Amino acid sequence: MLRLLALSALLFSCACVVSAQVTPSSPLPLVPSDSVLRLAVDPARSLGQPFVVLLQESSFRVESDGRWQQRNRRAVQVIDESAARGLAEQAFAFASSHQTLTIEWVRVLRTTGIVIGDKPAQMQDADVPAAMANPIYQDQRVRRLSLAGVTAGTVVDIAWTVKESAPPRPGDFLFLAGLNGPVTIRRSLVELDVPDGYAPTIVERNLTVQRRDDIVNGRRRYTWTSSDQPGVRGEPFAADSNGVAQTITVGPRGTWTEIASWYHGLSKDRYALSATDAARMDSIVRASGARTTLDTIRAVHRFVAQDIRYLSVALGMGSYQPRTPGEVLSTSLGDCKDKATLFVATLRRYRITANPVLLSLSQRPDPNVPSMLQFNHAIAAVRDGAGWSLTDLTAESIPYGELPDAYQGSFAIIVGDDGSAQRVTLPVRPTERNISTLQLTMQIGADGRAAGRAVERAEGSPTYGLRLGLGTSLDSTRRAAFSRTLAQRIFGAEAIGSARVDSLVVFDGRDFSANAQISYSVVSEGLIRSIGSTKVLAVPSVVRGPARSFRAALSELESRGARQLPIDASRILAPIVHATEWTVTLPPGWTVDVPANLSATSFFGSYSSTWSQNGREVRVVRRLQGQRGIFGPERIAEVLVWLRTVGADDQDFLTVKPTAAP
Repeated sequence: MLRLLALSALLFSCACVVSAQVTPSSPLPLVPSDSVLRLAVDPARSLGQPFVVLLQESSFRVESDGRWQQRNRRAVQVIDESAARGLAEQAFAFASSHQTLTIEWVRVLRTTGIVIGDKPAQMQDADVPAAMANPIYQDQRVRRLSLAGVTAGTVVDIAWTVKESAPPRPGDFLFLAGLNGPVTIRRSLVELDVPDGYAPTIVERNLTVQRRDDIVNGRRRYTWTSSDQPGVRGEPFAADSNGVAQTITVGPRGTWTEIASWYHGLSKDRYALSATDAARMDSIVRASGARTTLDTIRAVHRFVAQDIRYLSVALGMGSYQPRTPGEVLSTSLGDCKDKATLFVATLRRYRITANPVLLSLSQRPDPNVPSMLQFNHAIAAVRDGAGWSLTDLTAESIPYGELPDAYQGSFAIIVGDDGSAQRVTLPVRPTERNISTLQLTMQIGADGRAAGRAVERAEGSPTYGLRLGLGTSLDSTRRAAFSRTLAQRIFGAEAIGSARVDSLVVFDGRDFSANAQISYSVVSEGLIRSIGSTKVLAVPSVVRGPARSFRAALSELESRGARQLPIDASRILAPIVHATEWTVTLPPGWTVDVPANLSATSFFGSYSSTWSQNGREVRVVRRLQGQRGIFGPERIAEVLVWLRTVGADDQDFLTVKPTAAP
């Protein structure tokens, strides 16, 4: 994994306790505490907010070679006791091999000025642990401060400095700042300090203030100040790019070609296979039975994605420079750039054009700010006619030519053979190619026992999790656990003990050519129930539809005031086609009251529920399809109407009506 260097709060474990002393550095030219307390608010007028930021200041001083120092201060007034615990635990991250973190001061005080504490009760440094699924061993450290005396009515005032002494790419840096947030910010100051004559790339979004430019002591200083910025409360279905968040992004002056050229310089000698490595990869392709170019690509992809285990050691330049194919093959281990390099090197051996691609897993890079620090992931691109097919070699359950949903539509660069950069937008898989279907066919006996079979099929993104779960063979224990999970999903938690799944037929999750389909037999003893003198047929849980979740979303939206943020359609309904079909054959002489059909369509998707009865056979088909797109906040009224309509389509039971047998 390519390292993304940033200061952030992280969860961690295995902390070792170090001295609780706070080491001061040179004094910060910041607002004194008594001035901060003048910004304190009347808690009665800030109800509904867990805390208020009285002051946030960030001063970023950067040199032309990319060395920088960032000084920060944040003073927060605790309004609600629910926020006290979180604010009493503070965490700061830094890369220990080339960055230093200094806690300038920590104060907990009352709004009257009485100091409760002027140092942390405990300060801990810890390594960020490697995840078991995707282990990343790195030099990033986390410093955690535990503060005493933080309660409603107190102010937490912290200042800290991070210093970068050796940027991995000379001249490169990334500075991110915001002037508003989820709670009120009484006063905000952002300062950028650069050498005079140096012109950084500055991107301002949604700012309501003008920056000031000055020359001070031979350096250019850019300053942004704001006061009493109201909180931008999070809203359901809100888009990331919302036209409301006031942000400042700063990077070096340059081009993406410079980024690509730097990475090319680190990796260009890693694309040659030794005779031993070439023979190894040739044997893998031969064993696959490949007959066409596409067969060859898929064989290499499957091996690298599934047989080379993901492991990252993000230390020094190893954070950016891939290891050689020989090192990866000899250990069967590699991170994203290692896997992509082995894949590209092998395809080039077969005279197939392939190149590395730089992108981000965790954010949407800004195409206007050419900084390597916006990227933390590498995949591969393969020439496909006039275009490219892109594939992620760390995604072992995703077939060649497809990408995880998380970064579809995001900005990336393809690194050319000559170090050039081709800017691309990662392809988005159309909704109609992401399909999940369930067919449940059952027959009910006169004794009320229901039995039948279920068939589940998937295409596109719904297959990824299914393939991952079936990536290893199911032994008897795993098969039994999987069957119990399916039974609970089909019939609901309340049916445990009266329902079961068996005769499970699955596909090989590692075989990308296999259709993603599973089938199994179902039996339930509890679908027919008596409520007083009335007999009812319980609708299986998986068939009941999403009415309850939509009603909950409706209630949440209706409890809020006027909408501020634009709407991301894919967060209302995922861009997937879900279809569920339940066919049940009743005993002779039985009928049921069939509910009315319902359909609802809006800008973010559609829903339909169709019921029919033909003799003894009752059938319901539910179809739910989402869409992508960002829409204005004024369209929330349409969302409410849709949720109210679909939320009414809720049938847990069908009334059984006895009739004379024919």
